[in-house]
Amino acid sequence: MHEKMKGDMEASLAPTLGDPAIQCRDVCRSYGKLKVLNNLNLTVPQGQIYGLLGPSGCGKTTMLKCIVGTLTISHGHISVLGKPPAFPGHGVPGRMVGYMPQELALYNEFTISNTLYFYGRIHGLTLRETQARINFLVEFLDLPQKDRLVRNLSGGQKRRVSLAAALLQNPELLILDEPTVGVDPVLRAKIWQHLVDIVKTGKVSVIITTHYIEEARQANVVGLMRNGCLLAEGTPEAVMKMQNSTTLEHAFLQLCETSDQTSVKQSSASQDDVLGNSQSFESGRDESQPILNNVTKTPLEVVTHTVDWKTRVRHVIPKWRNITALTVKTLLRMKRMPGAICFQFLLPVIQMSLICLCVGGDPKGIQVAVVNNETSPLAFSQSLLSFLDNSSVEQVNLPHTEAFQGIYDGKYWAVIGFDQNFSNCIMKRMLMKNVSKEVIDGGSVHVWLDQTNTQIAMILQKKLYAAFQDFVEAKLGSMSYKYALPIKYEEAIYGSQNIDFTTFVMPGAVLSITFYLALGLTALSFVLERKEGLLDRCWVAGVSSLETMLAHLFSQLFVISVQIVLMLLFVLLVFKMPNEGSLVLIVLLIVLQGITGISFGLVISAAIDDEQNANQAALGIFYPNLIMSGIIWPVESIPYPLRYLSLALPQTYASQALRCIMYRGWDLTHMMVWRGFVVTLGWNTFFIVVATLILKLRK
Repeated sequence: MHEKMKGDMEASLAPTLGDPAIQCRDVCRSYGKLKVLNNLNLTVPQGQIYGLLGPSGCGKTTMLKCIVGTLTISHGHISVLGKPPAFPGHGVPGRMVGYMPQELALYNEFTISNTLYFYGRIHGLTLRETQARINFLVEFLDLPQKDRLVRNLSGGQKRRVSLAAALLQNPELLILDEPTVGVDPVLRAKIWQHLVDIVKTGKVSVIITTHYIEEARQANVVGLMRNGCLLAEGTPEAVMKMQNSTTLEHAFLQLCETSDQTSVKQSSASQDDVLGNSQSFESGRDESQPILNNVTKTPLEVVTHTVDWKTRVRHVIPKWRNITALTVKTLLRMKRMPGAICFQFLLPVIQMSLICLCVGGDPKGIQVAVVNNETSPLAFSQSLLSFLDNSSVEQVNLPHTEAFQGIYDGKYWAVIGFDQNFSNCIMKRMLMKNVSKEVIDGGSVHVWLDQTNTQIAMILQKKLYAAFQDFVEAKLGSMSYKYALPIKYEEAIYGSQNIDFTTFVMPGAVLSITFYLALGLTALSFVLERKEGLLDRCWVAGVSSLETMLAHLFSQLFVISVQIVLMLLFVLLVFKMPNEGSLVLIVLLIVLQGITGISFGLVISAAIDDEQNANQAALGIFYPNLIMSGIIWPVESIPYPLRYLSLALPQTYASQALRCIMYRGWDLTHMMVWRGFVVTLGWNTFFIVVATLILKLRK
């Protein structure tokens, strides 16, 4: 039987045109403990159509990603058009390969024309070349009008646009992952006829996966794949002849059954030494080797290709052509979502307006109960209460019992009490040198506070102190200094005596809002593009990870620049926040903090695949950073073990630097200012390097 099989294999051999287009030897690819590709051997002849067949989950898509260089293999060797994928100076990934992924991988905000022009720019086509190819592909694939938005197309139309993007640059190697799913039979036949036509010259090779096994009979060679390895590889006729089948699907089914039987026999006889020497397919065939082959299986020589330093440098240095195309792509997507982009521009303004309006101001309508036991209308108690700020404090005169019951019930924030001899006692305290404890107590204002809200309690104390000072000045005139506190506040060195909590919070809030909006926007958009297959498609087209990140930086930089300008206009002109420093330094520091947010968003999106988890990761760092960066409370109040961690956060020194610029008028000659810039730049560099490494390691 073995000799007969060998004879049939030799009879089925077809001539090849030069070296194989793709050659894989002993290729393995694992995800953790899951082995997706198991010592796979595959050969795609030059200038032929190779149909890769197999059920979902057998490793077809993983194999294709390894071939185009977006995934690295765990073991083995791959040669694509003469060189390993991703080799410096090689066009794979790049212009030499056209790739249609299983996902649609299209930008829904683009028109058909935008989509094809985008990939044309990445491949380096001129406008005339791109336009000529677009005209041909629109007619050939029966595409709708070029100005139709992708989101408005049907599923079949979207798949045809995806195929057009793969055919755009006339690649030498065309890799199509399920291109005919959802396509009507007439167009499916037309696509196959086009594939047959383009390989006739021998310069174009095609590898195509499909669920429609019978349509693969039009391929020159088929590979039947299961459980990460090839069961058979050869011409469709040879595969059917070997299994005595009239259909390719039936032959594949028989191969699967034979493979299952072999696995059972191998498992039951795993300790039998004879198994290792058996030449019978039924008893001991190595499943990593296909039973048929229509090309000569010469071992893949691992050739050490030399690359001159200029080629290596060009391979590493980002291409501005790709960066520009990706940046324009992002801005165009924003343009097609005017409501969303307007919301992004105005959101920082809304947030800063709410902070300026709601934080740090004096509370209004604070109700306090007044228990005044003095009955005379000329009593000092009434005069003192008249100096209390009535815009903030609402006085409610009540008997003793009702007043205290009200504060116990939460109706009032304080109880202010006066004894019936308050006026006489306070006069004695002012005029007499020696007074009794009873006189001191009778001439005092008694206050019971609800301290559950510290801010309101502190403001009430401040208002009562100011009212008493005004009362003393009104009654004693030039002699009032005798009864003032022996502490004199001179003119402030920086700021003013009337500075409020809003002024303290505002610099840190500006940096925090810029940082987190940039972080959230970048993390989510990056994750969504990868989830939809858009990033993979760009990488196959020749875009590097660094170019992708730089394009995101530039496009998001435009957004945060508009946000910063609008935010500063409101903060400085509408809410009159003080500023004594350079606007250039202020804008530069805020922009750098926005870039830090973008960079950190790239790290999250590079490490996390799901948008919900990415969003949770971004939110998870929000409150710790807000609390520990000295934005809402001074860093000096943090205990020392945590303070060291606080000083290492991206916004701690930056917030201090912005306060020094705005309120002290300092420049870069002061350490507290340049330290904020240096730390911010350090975090930017660190995040970009980490994101780049993660993307490379995950390939």
